[in-house]
Amino acid sequence: MTVCKSGNGKLDAAVESWLKLDKNPTTRQEVLDDVASSQWEKLKQTMLSRQKFGTAGLRGRMGAGYNCMNDVVVIQTAQGLLSYLQKVCHQSQLHNGIVVGYDGRYNSKRFAELTAKVFVSSSIPVHLFSRVCPTPFVSFATIMYGAAAGVMVTASHNPKNDNGYKVYWGNGSQVIGPHDDNILDEIWQCLDIPDDHWNIEEIRSHELVKDCTAEVIDKYNDYIRNSIHEDIRKVNRETGVRSVYSAMHGVGHEYVAKAFEAADLKEPLSVPEQRDPNPDFPTVKFPNPEEKECLELSKKLAEDNKINLVLVNDPDADRLAVAEYDECKKSWKVFSGNEMGALLGWWMLHQHERTSSDTEVYMLASFVSSKMLKSIVKGRGYFVETLTGFKWMGNTTLVLSQQDKKTLFAFEEAIGYMCSSRVPDKDGVSAAVQVASLASHLYSQGLSLSTHLQALYREFGYHVCYNAYFICHEPATIQKIFRRIRNYHGSGVYPQKVGSSEIVHINDFTEGVKIPEKANGEAHLKVIGTGLDQEYTSGEMVAFRCSSGLTITVRTSGTEPKLKYYAELVCTAPTIAEQEEMRRNMETMVQEFIEELLQPKENGLIG
Repeated sequence: MTVCKSGNGKLDAAVESWLKLDKNPTTRQEVLDDVASSQWEKLKQTMLSRQKFGTAGLRGRMGAGYNCMNDVVVIQTAQGLLSYLQKVCHQSQLHNGIVVGYDGRYNSKRFAELTAKVFVSSSIPVHLFSRVCPTPFVSFATIMYGAAAGVMVTASHNPKNDNGYKVYWGNGSQVIGPHDDNILDEIWQCLDIPDDHWNIEEIRSHELVKDCTAEVIDKYNDYIRNSIHEDIRKVNRETGVRSVYSAMHGVGHEYVAKAFEAADLKEPLSVPEQRDPNPDFPTVKFPNPEEKECLELSKKLAEDNKINLVLVNDPDADRLAVAEYDECKKSWKVFSGNEMGALLGWWMLHQHERTSSDTEVYMLASFVSSKMLKSIVKGRGYFVETLTGFKWMGNTTLVLSQQDKKTLFAFEEAIGYMCSSRVPDKDGVSAAVQVASLASHLYSQGLSLSTHLQALYREFGYHVCYNAYFICHEPATIQKIFRRIRNYHGSGVYPQKVGSSEIVHINDFTEGVKIPEKANGEAHLKVIGTGLDQEYTSGEMVAFRCSSGLTITVRTSGTEPKLKYYAELVCTAPTIAEQEEMRRNMETMVQEFIEELLQPKENGLIG
């Protein structure tokens, strides 16, 4: 009997196929209700396309349909991943199994258990966390067990109605091409779902399923303890720096407390309203610690307890926001990802130089992040840029390690930090430990994070950044904007001056065009696997460098309808007053770029 009669044969077939597969009563009823109420447009959006692998996996709204996150999509994805691993992995890796973890969102535990069932049904062992865990722990455990892959069920800091499926390769880094495309292709060959894959009632007691939680926690905290020199742990003990911590209704509380103990840091005071996992995220609109409102409860608790340092993870604990109270100004300084990248990069280099004379060390950052780390590491190591996203920094770290080259640190401006190659991904737990240890080091000398940042500005130049975005739902508008940039002075002629800014170099990543071809003789360290060493296929991205020291990059997001821009000005500005003046000057120059090249009013961009 045909249930769906939309008048669209392709849609009817997709819906009928779905109803044959789906054994989840909630999503199955959602489809039946949509059919009964003739929600054809909604069904077209959810049924006629499948999610592509974005940031190393899937992420989207939970609901029925192939374009959403649900049991059917998760089982099919697990089946495709399994089939691909069986084709390309050595038997020893398959024997070591896979690692599966999950966050505290709705359905996360169920999606993890469905994944485990798919693998054990093919006699592949599964190291399954018995409770919620930080995303970086899956990366760590994948390496620790020599597993074929890792899966983390999380949507990170997305809204509460979303969920996701992050895939790590056997090297502990997020999957990149060609694996991501190949996995997607394999999923298409594995759409049928055996009835047994739905049965997860006894998955935890299956002989091939091992609860890895306690072992991974112990090994991770051994790594934390060994990553910090005894002299620094001694300062941590003696200084006893107090901090406030928020898990943002996520997974971090227990894990950060244990990591602080391993580093001989005083346990942070946890924000009680945000301490435990809660998939409704009741105290915030969006559980993203980049949003200022997400830090309000933490700052209030700190003020009430006369504590100066605030640390906030996102719900899966892979990113970290940091704020410090300025006693003189009687106000809070919320550090940007670029500022904290400079501070942490300096700190990791400082620790390394105390114990080693080796200068064959590497620091990584995404292309759109601040270049201040490059200035700090100059003459003391090497600086490497990658495409945006930690999948590139993680994989570059592993490429370097294969050449016996050590990566000390990596960061991206979106408050993501990697403080060791032991976890080749952003890790908000180890980053919290390192920030608190840096604070102990500075506070013991009567300094602060803010005063040290100013010292770095005086030594390495003032690097002021300004990042923002517009919402644009029309692909044709995006095409129009970038077509105009590429033909600004006629066919194929890019702009040479915008407002008061003379452009001295342009890098059009999408078109593979550099003007001039060589950038003023500047030598670039060539490293394989950064993403910048291959054809750019992630949408639109054009970077401009000006004679004034201003750089500005405009790019489209690969996962959201956003047109993003990143600007940085490097100059000499030793005083706060001079810095404020340079910031104002920079914002004026950036606004000229935006008005002239993006034309937000004319193009209907939403700021």
